[in-house]
Amino acid sequence: MDVAVIWNNLPYLAMGLAVTLQTAALVIVAGSVFGLALGLLRSVGPRPLRVAAMLYIEFIRGTPLLVVLFIIYFAVPALIGFRFTAYTAAVIGFVAFIGAYIAEDCRSGLASVPKGQAEAGLASGLTRGQVMRLIILPQAIRRMLPALFGQFVRLVKFTSVASVIGVTELTGAALTVNAREFRPLEIIIFLGFAYFVLCLLLSQLGRWLNRRYAIPQ
Repeated sequence: MDVAVIWNNLPYLAMGLAVTLQTAALVIVAGSVFGLALGLLRSVGPRPLRVAAMLYIEFIRGTPLLVVLFIIYFAVPALIGFRFTAYTAAVIGFVAFIGAYIAEDCRSGLASVPKGQAEAGLASGLTRGQVMRLIILPQAIRRMLPALFGQFVRLVKFTSVASVIGVTELTGAALTVNAREFRPLEIIIFLGFAYFVLCLLLSQLGRWLNRRYAIPQ
């Protein structure tokens, strides 16, 4: 095995890693906001919005990520007459995809909070919005932490799919190097190790946050 092929192409691979990290960070933030909003609509929104949110969630959860990216990158521009860059399409697709899964985690987290706490908040004079913002949602998010970080770890691995539509993230950069050097064994080992380290660090962060903020049973 020739590790020099990795060393000689390290700057290019590091650039791909930077794109992966940037994409993951952006999608984690945007996807979490979108997923929480969608989960709230699914749980406590007006009936038409609850139905619309449910249909969206079920459609996305039943559609492969690659198909979602193809819809955003190829189908949507044909409908609206505006073409996204590959990177923009990837981010939108990831947010749309991961948001549906986070929405379900949000729904489960909201349902796990005892109903008596909402009733107590209303009895104390708080509005429904204040009860949700000050009592229910903070507890639900703390209960959701393990599931949320599970989604984030999946997302880091999902970013590799962006290479299919031409985004030069870590996997895309590695494929380019392999096409030039034709050293698949070294490239595969490097990719596996890189994603393992990224996912391990994110998992450890999730475990630390869960220990710190977990609600005692």
